[in-house]
Amino acid sequence: MNKKTKVKITKKNNAKTADKSGKRNFYIAKFSISLAFLVVMSYFIFNAVKTVMATTDVYVVENGTVASEETVDAYVIRNEIILQGNNYKNGMEKIIVEGNRVAKGDPVFRYYVNGEDTIKNEIAELDKQIEEAQKSEPIISNSDIEILQSKIKDLEEKIYKTNSVEEISNYKKEIEENKNKIASIIGEISPKSSDLKKLVNKKNKILKKLTDGAEEIKAKESGTVSYRIDNLEEIFTTKNFKYLTKDFLEELNLKTGELIETNDEKGKIITQFNCYLAIIMNSESAKKAKVEDKVKIELDMDTTVNATIVKINDSGDDRVLVFEIDDLPEKLINYRKVSVNVIWWQEKGLKVPKSALIEENGKYYLERNRAGFDVNVLVKVLNQNDSYAIVNNFEPSELQEMGYTYKEIQNMYVIKQYDKIKIQK
Repeated sequence: MNKKTKVKITKKNNAKTADKSGKRNFYIAKFSISLAFLVVMSYFIFNAVKTVMATTDVYVVENGTVASEETVDAYVIRNEIILQGNNYKNGMEKIIVEGNRVAKGDPVFRYYVNGEDTIKNEIAELDKQIEEAQKSEPIISNSDIEILQSKIKDLEEKIYKTNSVEEISNYKKEIEENKNKIASIIGEISPKSSDLKKLVNKKNKILKKLTDGAEEIKAKESGTVSYRIDNLEEIFTTKNFKYLTKDFLEELNLKTGELIETNDEKGKIITQFNCYLAIIMNSESAKKAKVEDKVKIELDMDTTVNATIVKINDSGDDRVLVFEIDDLPEKLINYRKVSVNVIWWQEKGLKVPKSALIEENGKYYLERNRAGFDVNVLVKVLNQNDSYAIVNNFEPSELQEMGYTYKEIQNMYVIKQYDKIKIQK
């Protein structure tokens, strides 16, 4: 009895031992697999990082543009003459549309006369009567009438092609004038007793009230017409730019990009095609700038103009630079203060990172890698900004002047587009 019991106990203990051994082997295997997985993943991560680092250490040379530029606020200065008459409270009728040019002595706008609305209503009623009276008149073949009818047709086509309210108003006014001329011609030919002749004569007398009583304002000089008035026209003069200091400009408290409102009491003539931009600046490029230096100014994505520095006023650590622009884009008519991009210089050619340049004894090199072979290439740096440089190869004559022999020049390497160069750390 005791013997059998002992055997059973031994078998039970052996089973427990085998069970523990199996679990231990399972955990060892699991750990080994996990460790192997981590090793494999580490290998791939290491190679991935190595590849990324390798790509960031190499740059492919391409043709490009490098520039030195800065975005600044500019005050627009134009040569402007204000036009205003005595009856400005009556309201105005624009004869010349905003932005159009006018010759000296030509009418620009006129002020309404007292009671003009009543007079215009009378004229409108007479126009209806004249139109009806013309229908009863015999058809007249007249070259002057045919010319006027052709003008009316052209003006009607212009109305359909424009979205300008002012232009449409002026075209309609011209159409009415031509219709009046046609009616007058027919009236002259008609018998004295005809209704048409009487109506035309009556209308001409009423029209005379408008022309005789109206105050017409004419251009004092030829130039571009504008009705956008900010009352700074006589403050921003073009005769002498000494007044343009940092304090003067900032005390005006002008908002950048604010559209000048249209005035219904007065207008102005911008007498010159050119204009000026006054800009407060303190960059290194601005500090090195001189009068007569030429730059480019980007007004917006689509408009870049040439400019020349004509005046520099120092104001402590800042300078006020006055740029002359030989053009007058619409943006520089409608605004007094705008944001622009001053481009001090632009260089086109082989573009490389500045960090790729190796400087030795006043000379610059690039470490070129071609087919796994690294060489240092002597290059000429045409210009550079904080990030990039435009480089080129030296001409043989330039290398000779630098003291290189013919054999040395023959054995020199050159840099080309699509070459791979190393970034220096």
